[in-house]
Amino acid sequence: MQEKFQELIKLLQLFDIRFMDSHESVLCLPDNMTLGKEIEIESGQAFAKEDPVVKEDSILFRVKYVFKFSCEKKEYFRTEYVVMFSFKSADVQKAAELLKIEKLKKIFVEKQLSRTIWTILRGTIMDAFNRHSLPPVQLPWII
Repeated sequence: MQEKFQELIKLLQLFDIRFMDSHESVLCLPDNMTLGKEIEIESGQAFAKEDPVVKEDSILFRVKYVFKFSCEKKEYFRTEYVVMFSFKSADVQKAAELLKIEKLKKIFVEKQLSRTIWTILRGTIMDAFNRHSLPPVQLPWII
């Protein structure tokens, strides 16, 4: 599987990362929220079942990321983003064939795409907290 993953990575060149949809909601203001209180972060991601979308000269993935922030077990802020990743390839058909291998596709989507977008999501979420006048919360490292 490692060889096929390396082959796939060599075939794909990241062309664009685009936020297609975004929602941010302040659900409530936690009582006495201070810097000393622990904030819980729940995150999830969902992938379009029909992905990747194979076009003539590109391959597209659409991923939805959801983050929920809670203080003292009460959710107070939520963000949802749909992100489209566009890849170019000299051999789109070969890359598409490799991505039909479910295990390989899963590794690519869950590991490679998540690691690629994580720093962008960290900045986006920090900006969202700022826009909504909330104390900033930093996303944790990906392990």
